[in-house]
Amino acid sequence: MVPAPFCRAAGPAGCDRAAAVKKPPPVADMGDERITIGKAATMFITGHAEKTADYYSDIYKRGYNTAGYLPLYKAVMQMIARCRNPRVLELGCGIGDLGRMIIEAGYPYRGFDFSSEAIGQCRRACPQGCFRVGNVYNRDDFLPYDYNLVVALEVLEHVDDLRVMAMIPAGARVIASVPDYDDVAHLRLYRDVQKDIIDYFAPCVHVTEVVTAT
Repeated sequence: MVPAPFCRAAGPAGCDRAAAVKKPPPVADMGDERITIGKAATMFITGHAEKTADYYSDIYKRGYNTAGYLPLYKAVMQMIARCRNPRVLELGCGIGDLGRMIIEAGYPYRGFDFSSEAIGQCRRACPQGCFRVGNVYNRDDFLPYDYNLVVALEVLEHVDDLRVMAMIPAGARVIASVPDYDDVAHLRLYRDVQKDIIDYFAPCVHVTEVVTAT
């Protein structure tokens, strides 16, 4: 198995990072996130409904500023630089600010998001990049498996996180960030590093390092 980074964000200005090894997920019923998975205790479920692509497109149309995430992006770039020959797939790439940084650093990259508005902004800001409309629940959008590193920043809390992690091919490194604060679009909160990250994601990844920043 290949070592990989994983992240937990405590807010736009900071994150927890963890190195993880991707392994084949077991067959499991992931329809109810309130159940205990492995050693993980029941995590905090917000009760918010999963948002549509139109919801996020409306936000992007009004002007979405990612400046608050710059420290996180810089930290992720350092993590990518430590990987051997990284070839990146970004899930939920948003308006492409991180994608542009990865491309400008010379790493092979492609990203997708289910908001057509976001992808339009990506292509205008970084026409040399490979950005397309895609959905984290669609296995075809993870093809071809020409990447060895998956990045998902501030994505997993918005979706069925274990279902998405199960889409990632075995052996791929993962860099992700997840929050411990509430928002109308967050389905769950990752407040306990051991229970809500290391143990919770154990069916999908082996977390080997967690670094917390606030």
